[in-house]
Amino acid sequence: MQYAINQAAAGAEVVIVSSGGFGGATITKSITVNSPTGVVAFVGRTITVTIGSSDTVTLRGLSMNGAVFGDLEGINFTSGGTLNVENTVIAAFNGDGINDTAASSKLWVHNCDFRKSPNGITVSGTTAVVENSRASGSNIGMQAVANGILVIRNSVAENNNVGFYANSTAGGSTELVVDSCMSTNNNLGVRSFQTGTGSVATARVGESVVMNNASANLSTSGGSFMISQAGNRIGGATGGSTGFTGTNAQQ
Repeated sequence: MQYAINQAAAGAEVVIVSSGGFGGATITKSITVNSPTGVVAFVGRTITVTIGSSDTVTLRGLSMNGAVFGDLEGINFTSGGTLNVENTVIAAFNGDGINDTAASSKLWVHNCDFRKSPNGITVSGTTAVVENSRASGSNIGMQAVANGILVIRNSVAENNNVGFYANSTAGGSTELVVDSCMSTNNNLGVRSFQTGTGSVATARVGESVVMNNASANLSTSGGSFMISQAGNRIGGATGGSTGFTGTNAQQ
């Protein structure tokens, strides 16, 4: 994969035409890597995206599994403009399925599965949107940390320790938006946590189902915020729920 990316011009599309195993890659320019329907592109190493502020990278149709080599990250977005990840499965890495620390960037995740990594998605100090995706079998399904802003829509978190998480521990404001989602069969369905001077963690939940999570459906700690955007269905947690700390009426 690295060789094909190196040979392609900026803005080109690399199409994987036959099924097989591929190594990781470091991407430093605008490019699309596309594995069409019917082709299994197995990637067992980290893909690092380090691009310019005006660059766009699209990764589509990959099957990533870190179990063999034990790499920390599936996709590591460290700097740049826009990263699109579509129709991709990311499993069994030792850190995050996607780790996004690219300041002032945009991450868009569509129709992806995150399985059995400690964290499915971690967004730190930047913004990301996740749609029509699933996180399962992880410590944390999807999380915003350290001034991250993560918007999740039409997605599912199940069988994790924490389904959706807003975590602020070093000052600044972290925000999580959960819209039209389901969080079920986790230990904690949706959690917000803050500690340290100036830290603010806010989770906003609307039109979502948060049910049958073992310890709590909704969990807040350290004075953090859990805001209902209305239209939620909450219930069935064995350990109960700390509830919402506030409500925003529908406009």
